[in-house]
Amino acid sequence: MWEHRRVPTLIADILSRGTATIAGLILFAITTVSLMRTIIVPRALRSVVADAVSKAVTLTGWGIARLRREYVKRDAVMAWAGPSILLLQLITWLLLYLLSYGLLLYGISGQSLGDSLRQAGSSLFTLGFADTNTGEQTIIDFIAAATGPIVIALMIGFLPTIYGSYLNRETAVTDISVSTGEPAWGPEMLSRHALSGNIEGIGPDFRTWADLSARMRMSHTMYPVLIWVRSSRAFRHYLVSLLAMLDAAALLVSLTQTLDRRPAFGLLIQGGQTFEVLYAVAAHRRSLRSRLPFIGKNLPSPEAEQKVESRLPGWNRKIIAVEMASDQDALNGLGADAVAALSLRERDGITLPREEFDKAVDLLRKSGFPIERDLDEAWNQFTAARSRYEYAAYALCELLDATPAPWSGPRRVPTPTVWPNRALDTIPAALEILNEDTGSDQDTSTPTTDVPPTLDTPEGT
Repeated sequence: MWEHRRVPTLIADILSRGTATIAGLILFAITTVSLMRTIIVPRALRSVVADAVSKAVTLTGWGIARLRREYVKRDAVMAWAGPSILLLQLITWLLLYLLSYGLLLYGISGQSLGDSLRQAGSSLFTLGFADTNTGEQTIIDFIAAATGPIVIALMIGFLPTIYGSYLNRETAVTDISVSTGEPAWGPEMLSRHALSGNIEGIGPDFRTWADLSARMRMSHTMYPVLIWVRSSRAFRHYLVSLLAMLDAAALLVSLTQTLDRRPAFGLLIQGGQTFEVLYAVAAHRRSLRSRLPFIGKNLPSPEAEQKVESRLPGWNRKIIAVEMASDQDALNGLGADAVAALSLRERDGITLPREEFDKAVDLLRKSGFPIERDLDEAWNQFTAARSRYEYAAYALCELLDATPAPWSGPRRVPTPTVWPNRALDTIPAALEILNEDTGSDQDTSTPTTDVPPTLDTPEGT
């Protein structure tokens, strides 16, 4: 009678420990692959574990931040998202390794699951308070003892890479804020360059940001956590700065004929592709079929051949051909769903009203920036250029709750637009300071009759 009761118990124990061994091996493989795809392999690879941690952190952060109506307070909450993702990814990998080693020890030993997890934790964190007497368990303990320090060392080595890319990006954002204002706005950049008599300095700024766009496209896809790491100031954001630079380039291309437009074209190509790629990585909601592991990426899609039409205004067909070819190259690496969404939205044109464009042109004209095209023609060219990046930029700014700058789209929490201090409006105050310094009632270098009138603050985004 005792033997009959003991057999089912023995079978259940064997099945339980066998299942635990298999589960431990699978969990070990999943965790190791996730660690390698996120930190080690230098490619834009996705990890289910890392993505789950990132999603949980950002949803939690946004749930807290949306309770704050003031943007500065929301920004203070979301500033914790990027660093929290890094820390929790490390903790998650360690916990998964702890569970996998605990299951393996439970499967090959006769001890309970609790004792197995205790022994695994002792070895993984090199505490050494749990002993073992069998060779199989000793091997697992040795492997676990090596795993903990390796994972921590990899994360420590990973942080300089992340923050190195972050500092390069933020240095450029800080540097250009002198021209674009805070928050950044494209027309203000052109206005300040014109007022300072440094229109020729626009080209080097465009080249700098074209190079930065290419580096961002690489670093922010290889390490998606960088997308969530915010600037050190609430009214600076790398997406807003990039959008402002693209708007400045689009305005220069649309309004002028005599200025060198090649740097602007280079920035529009590089920056537009960066917005498209970051949109596909972070903002596009993938369909269920595309999420299937090893299968979804290979499933045919009726929309897979739809590519974003290139309508960047150019001075000849050769420039347009180069832009079209490079854009197709960038899109070839994106998912079919993301490409189809971009194609559909970009063909719809832009949402920025014409009156906003006219107010910006008025600002530039009063600043001394050359306006060399008919405004209707310029509007058509500006629309064609902006349609390549507006949708992706607005989607990313909304997702990340970026600084509510002019011309940067809506936010999930309705937020008033924050305008930069416009240099044109401060000319009267600057003249007063200059007159006080010279001890004269009149500025002898700039006649007071030439001071441009102050513009009314435009409404809307």
